[in-house]
Amino acid sequence: MAAGGLILAACASTEKLAAEYPGPRPFPAASLQAHCHEPRRWTDEYELLSETDDYRVHQVTMRVEGGHADADAGDEVPITFEFYEQKSPGPVPVAVLLPILNGQKDVMRPFAKHFAANGYGVVIVDTTQRKTLLEDIVDPEPAIRLTIDRHRRVLDWVEARADLDSSRVGVFGASLGGFNALFLTAFDSRVSVLSVALVGGSVADVMVRSDEGRIVRSVAGARERLGMTNAELRDYLAEKIETDTLSVAPYLDAGRVLLVLARFDDAVPYELQRDLREAMGRPKSITVPTGHATAALYLFYLRARVLEFFDATLSRPGIPVSTAPLPDVCREGWQALHPEHATGD
Repeated sequence: MAAGGLILAACASTEKLAAEYPGPRPFPAASLQAHCHEPRRWTDEYELLSETDDYRVHQVTMRVEGGHADADAGDEVPITFEFYEQKSPGPVPVAVLLPILNGQKDVMRPFAKHFAANGYGVVIVDTTQRKTLLEDIVDPEPAIRLTIDRHRRVLDWVEARADLDSSRVGVFGASLGGFNALFLTAFDSRVSVLSVALVGGSVADVMVRSDEGRIVRSVAGARERLGMTNAELRDYLAEKIETDTLSVAPYLDAGRVLLVLARFDDAVPYELQRDLREAMGRPKSITVPTGHATAALYLFYLRARVLEFFDATLSRPGIPVSTAPLPDVCREGWQALHPEHATGD
C-alpha cells in the first residue's frame, strides 16, 4: 500500500460486531406479503463493452414481461446493468453493486474491477427513476417497493445463470445505492453478505435533514406543495414510509453486514448512521473521518476491506443475511413459469 493509503487507513477506525449480539429477529409475515415478488418471464440482450484476460464486460438489457404487478407504477422501462463475466469456469461468487443518487456508475466501477479481478461475477445495476424525486418524496412508499422489486429481478437473472453461484451473492451500495442495497437484502434471502456505505435512518429524518442539493430542492418543493413545515413533512414521511431502514434493520444478521460510516457527513447525518448501526445490532463498521462526497478519498481502501469481508463471509455459503424465508410465497412455481432459465435446484 502506498504511503498515502497507509495514512488514510490509519485515520479510519473499525468497530467489531457487538459481542453480545443475540442474532436477528424473525421476519414478520405481514411485511413479506406487502413485498410480494411475483415471478415473471424476461428476455435479455447483451452488448460487449470491453474485456481483459480474465473477464468480459457486457451491457445487459433485461425486459420483464408484463412490467410491474402494480398497473399504476408505469414500470415498462427495461432493467439495465453492466455484467462482468468471468472467463474461467464457474460457478463463481457474485457481487451486486448499486450506484449513488444520480445513478453514476463511475463510483462503482473501481469496486467492480477489483471484484472481477478477484474472481467474482459482478453486476452494476443502473438507477432508473420512474418519477421525479419531488413526486417520490410526496408519495415515497411505491417508489421504494418498485425499486426493491426491480433489484430482485436482477437476482432472478443471477439465479438463472449456471456460471454464477446464487448461494454466494454479496450486495454493496453507497449513499442511495446503500439504502437500496439494504432494502433488497432485507426482502430477498438470496443475499449472503451485505455492505452499505453512508446509510442511516429513519429515511424520513435523512430526507428532511440532508444537505445534498437535489434532496434539499425536492424537500423544499414537497413542503410547498403540501403546505407543511420541515417538522410536519418529517412526520408525514414517517407515516407514509412503511419500508424504512430502521424497521427492517433488526431482521438482518449483523454478523453478515459491514457498515461504512462518515463522521462528518451532512448529506446522511452521522448521528442517523449511528442510529442504523444500533438498530441492526451493531455490526462490524468502518468509520472514515470525512464528509459524504469526500468519503471517495477512501475508495481504494474501502474496496479492499469490502472484498476482504465478502471473501470471509462467503466462505460460509448458503446462509442469508435476512430472516425472510426463501422461497417466499410469490416465487413458488418460478422454474415452471420460466423453464429455459431454470437452475435445476
